[in-house]
Amino acid sequence: MNRKTEESRSAYNKIAFEYDTSREGQYTRFHINELSNMIDLHEGAIVLDVACGNGTLLRELSKKAKIQANGIDVSENMIHAAKMRYPNMNFEIKPCYPLAWKDESIDIITVCCAFHHFDYPQGFVKECKRVLKRNGTVYLADPNFGAVLRFLANKFWLPFSKSGDVKIYSKKELEAIFYHSGFQTVQVYKRDKGLFLKAKK
Repeated sequence: MNRKTEESRSAYNKIAFEYDTSREGQYTRFHINELSNMIDLHEGAIVLDVACGNGTLLRELSKKAKIQANGIDVSENMIHAAKMRYPNMNFEIKPCYPLAWKDESIDIITVCCAFHHFDYPQGFVKECKRVLKRNGTVYLADPNFGAVLRFLANKFWLPFSKSGDVKIYSKKELEAIFYHSGFQTVQVYKRDKGLFLKAKK
């Protein structure tokens, strides 16, 4: 486990059981709601939520359709909290790269407010393409910073962050990463404090 991943693990282990009422949890709630609204689901869909936290997004998705819900996270305490809350879902302590799933085995992959923690984003996106079924889709939400704030954060704040943050991405950067990894259609839009992506294999 590299330094940034270990920092993420440690930071989220500390707040796992109070996450929903924490500043981070309240910030993420907007992104969860928007993702839940934009995701197209069918009955029996196999969903993998990467960096699933305490399982809130999967709970919201399971209200829309009967899904096979899977969540992974590097934080042991987050996974423990998720298992306690939603015992009928599958949660495991696993990294985002490589993904421990077979080729073409997943219908939908979700990532909510975690992509900016990934130290090898291109590798992760290629793994998404590998494990997604034909016409499978990635749905992603991340912070939306203006150009100046994003520059300042990436240059002066994130290198010294102890929470595992790696990089805040622009709309164009997100599109480029997914297109270069072979996704056929990539849509990215901004809404308030969120940047939202839908990428189809």
